[in-house]
Amino acid sequence: MDGEAGAAEGPPILRPLRGGPAIPLWLQLKHALRDLIAFDLAPGDRIPTEAELCAHYGLSRITVRQAVTSLADEGLLHRQQGRGTFVRLARRDAPLPEGGHFLASAFDQVPPGTIRLHAAETVPAPSWVAARLGIAPEAPAHKLRRVLDRDGGTAAIRTCFVPAALAPDLLDTDLSRPLHLLLEGVFGLVAQEARESMEVIRADAFRAGLLGIAPHQPLVLTERVSFDATGQAIECARTYYRADSFSFSRTLRREAGA
Repeated sequence: MDGEAGAAEGPPILRPLRGGPAIPLWLQLKHALRDLIAFDLAPGDRIPTEAELCAHYGLSRITVRQAVTSLADEGLLHRQQGRGTFVRLARRDAPLPEGGHFLASAFDQVPPGTIRLHAAETVPAPSWVAARLGIAPEAPAHKLRRVLDRDGGTAAIRTCFVPAALAPDLLDTDLSRPLHLLLEGVFGLVAQEARESMEVIRADAFRAGLLGIAPHQPLVLTERVSFDATGQAIECARTYYRADSFSFSRTLRREAGA
């Protein structure tokens, strides 16, 4: 499969319901569809329509919809308006940094052309940004928003703030490079330490619109504040990953003598 949603060759062979009268019909159908996804279909394949499932199994539309919705909520299926319901593409692993530049992340390590600049402007720093950067509220800060496209849609958004006093001409430079490399190479702002947090949030209407998802869908938010050798904060970056498109991993090793 090339990642584009499309039907598998020939109609899939639907698996029988099982579990007996003690198991709700929607849950029996969910198990049958899960087996179909796991053993017979590939990422991007379309599953039978609700009408086809109703006719094959003799179930009501409500029962079928409950089973399909449950699988979509688990991240195994996704609906495309007017096209059908498809097996979701595999999540892209976003390993937590190990080796290389310590600020490099999954957002940066992608083929050229998949990251695009959405907006770049100088704004009065909101209070929460000013607190993280150690500047006065409303002090000028450069704000850059980039989006990461994957498989025909936007999979992640990164919004960065840099104190304008540290890099006055930032917006006049080539903004296609990762920001941490640009700050180092052009402005001599070398990060020596960073504090990063990760949490799961719900998408607001603005970010849901950029990501092409419904409001309140889960996002993985990472927030990072980078500091130079003097302890001056030089960048605050927030990256919003679609939770259905990324997983996060790292390798844990015992240090000698630990």
